[in-house]
Amino acid sequence: MAKLIFYRQKRYDGVIHTGIELDDETISEISEGGGAERDPTLLWYVDLRCEGPGIPAEADSAVLWLREHSKILREGFARFAERLRIGADPDVYSLTWNDFQSVPEGVSLEIACSAVRRIDARAMATILQEIGDHWDEILRSLHVPQAIEDVR
Repeated sequence: MAKLIFYRQKRYDGVIHTGIELDDETISEISEGGGAERDPTLLWYVDLRCEGPGIPAEADSAVLWLREHSKILREGFARFAERLRIGADPDVYSLTWNDFQSVPEGVSLEIACSAVRRIDARAMATILQEIGDHWDEILRSLHVPQAIEDVR
């Protein structure tokens, strides 16, 4: 049973790190921004966790699966963002949401997010909305390297 995770996280040094893992193996990731001082400590993170026999086991097929189900996933980010519109308190435990519409057969979907500071936790709805609004663009920026495909 394949496990596919899309993640986006912001670090203390301002770097926004985005990637995709398939069965605990990173298949693509990018980093944007950041300052002169390197500090990989996370301020917040968002995970889209997809699991089940309906998830493809090959990296390129898994990324294609995310693209093919963009509408459901974008709507999920928007609906979770609406739930958190007022904000959320920071907590060591993730906030999770799995009330997706029309989930593909053989797949479970869940969005998890967390923030360590109150100001970041209050902005979580905006962060989720931005991920959903820019979903296709974000996926296009995550190229699956051929070397990963050759190893798998």
